[in-house]
Amino acid sequence: MIYSLNDVYITSTGSYLPGPAINNAQMEDVLGLVNGQPSQFKDSILRSNGIEHRHYALNHQGQPSHLNEELAVNAIIAALKRGQAQKEELQMIAAGTTMPDILAPGFASMIQGRLGGNPLDILSCAGICGAGAAAMKAASNTIRIGQHQKVVSVASERPSSFMRGCRFTQESQLASTRKEVEDGFQYFNADFLRWMLSDGAGAIIMENTPSKINLSLRLDWMETFSYANELDTCMYLGTNQAKNMQVNHSWLWEESIAAAETQGKLLLRQDVRLLADNIVPITVHAAKTLKQRGMLNNEAIDHYLPHISSYFFMDKLYNSMKEQDVGIEQDKWFTNLKHKGNTGSASIYIMLDDALRQNLFKPNEKILLMIPESGRFSVSYAQLTAIAPQ
Repeated sequence: MIYSLNDVYITSTGSYLPGPAINNAQMEDVLGLVNGQPSQFKDSILRSNGIEHRHYALNHQGQPSHLNEELAVNAIIAALKRGQAQKEELQMIAAGTTMPDILAPGFASMIQGRLGGNPLDILSCAGICGAGAAAMKAASNTIRIGQHQKVVSVASERPSSFMRGCRFTQESQLASTRKEVEDGFQYFNADFLRWMLSDGAGAIIMENTPSKINLSLRLDWMETFSYANELDTCMYLGTNQAKNMQVNHSWLWEESIAAAETQGKLLLRQDVRLLADNIVPITVHAAKTLKQRGMLNNEAIDHYLPHISSYFFMDKLYNSMKEQDVGIEQDKWFTNLKHKGNTGSASIYIMLDDALRQNLFKPNEKILLMIPESGRFSVSYAQLTAIAPQ
């Protein structure tokens, strides 16, 4: 088959946030205490990240209320409804997540099975925040080359399943015996994420023609840069030594899941020092590279949607971008982190859906998306142009 190059348009978006909004004072009521004690780190982390509300797929007793795949399907249904489209029209599902409900089969398979519709192309993208960007890029490329005409890209996260207090009981008891482990494995780096991450899903429908009923967003280009060749692992699950990985460091080395749990290998952690030192520099370096290639004209951007995990990084990112001649004035920045939370790979989807529902974009305006990942440090950028209904 000979493919022709086509324009790619985001013609509809949808999002799904489970349960009621949870404020900071309610978090431990939902997630639960660890050994009956409130976290000694919670308040300082929340002051730093600036998040005031988030959503959890947990009921009032702290038990899971949704599967991750259910969150994803609900977001897809919302996007289909907004675009007045049917699931049978879709030709591909590309899905990204950090932690699917089951280890196999792939996340996209489970989403398709729950959504229904016709047989179609699927892709499951692994990773952390970058998983959603990878799904978006792969799905858009099938339209770009003429393989498909209408696809959906979805990203969904349910970290609450790993953030309940009961999951931290043993680790908190053993933390004092692990004083000599590497910095990134300290107990703080696990508890830290309990107050950073929350649940949600977002979906975008992409086509080779603009929408007749909604403002569309033409995907001008999308680029990803990974710095794993030079930087250590920062956010991880399944090991007790993320640096200098060896076979016995993996959770699969252990004789049982219980043994892996005892070794602390089944808690999600983030090396906060490594994060603070590198996330802004790699983000700005990638922007400079795009500008040098003639792809990014930062002065022509009308709206900047950065996925930031914490307001702690906002001024640092703004100042660094300005110093490196890729700055975008802060009155052009849009984020919903404060009230929707950090939903990992789904964040950029939920942010884009919010912006469209608020009528933030006008025809012919340029929008820049930025999606960093601290797993082993990567960043994706995408430029969009708003197109009036055709």
